[in-house]
Amino acid sequence: MNRVIRLTLLAIAILFLATSGPAWAQDGGVEMTGGDSMPLPWGIGLTLYNQNQPYKIVNLEVPIAGIDIGAAEGLEVFNDTTSYHFKFDYWLLPFLNVYLLGGFIDGTTTVELGNVDLGLPIRLNDIRVDYDGFMYGGGVTLAYGGEKWFTSLTYDISRTDLDLTNSTVQGWVLAPRIGLVFKGAAVYVGAMYQQAEESHEGIWEMPYLGEVPFRVELEQAEDWNYVVGMIAGLSEHWNLNFEGGFGKRQSILAYLEYRFGKR
Repeated sequence: MNRVIRLTLLAIAILFLATSGPAWAQDGGVEMTGGDSMPLPWGIGLTLYNQNQPYKIVNLEVPIAGIDIGAAEGLEVFNDTTSYHFKFDYWLLPFLNVYLLGGFIDGTTTVELGNVDLGLPIRLNDIRVDYDGFMYGGGVTLAYGGEKWFTSLTYDISRTDLDLTNSTVQGWVLAPRIGLVFKGAAVYVGAMYQQAEESHEGIWEMPYLGEVPFRVELEQAEDWNYVVGMIAGLSEHWNLNFEGGFGKRQSILAYLEYRFGKR
């Protein structure tokens, strides 16, 4: 699945490079050609997003007499998440955009227990939780810019309705960005602060003991990572955004948007 997503995003990136000639586009309330007019007020778009990052354990409960796995040191936890969601937005004010989003999420969280030494002659299996379901949320963007530059600050919150009844995934993001505007395109750098929370209950297959219930609460290991992105105006109505995130949290995003309505 992740290979398909990455190939799709690579194709979109190539499309960006092929179509980033002189055109009109807006991002964050800034017209890429440096004009004074507002973006078209309404927008609808499709986002493809993948990220992977380490987690840290807030709480781990495995009810086995005489064994406290939750106290084990050096437990490594990794999460890989892919989402496909639609975004519907509106410019309330020249500097204020509001939006709703909804779509699907597919993720895997792995608690690596294979190297944990509990003083027993057995090797523990990893706890692996695969989940998918519906995700929804919303957010706001504050924006300001000039003829050759722009800056924006986005707050985004999301929730999930997963196929696993005893699992929840939720979080919020704060993302500042600053960029340079060219004719028909823009490039930017920024950062992402992410607060992610996961809670899972299930059955863990343990050597010799069979199926053992577990409960784990997790959150992000690193709050911040940095991002680099570019935007292309394909026409007056169509925009394409491509972004990569770096650091302990790595991400890749492609967003294709259609804008409409009267200024």
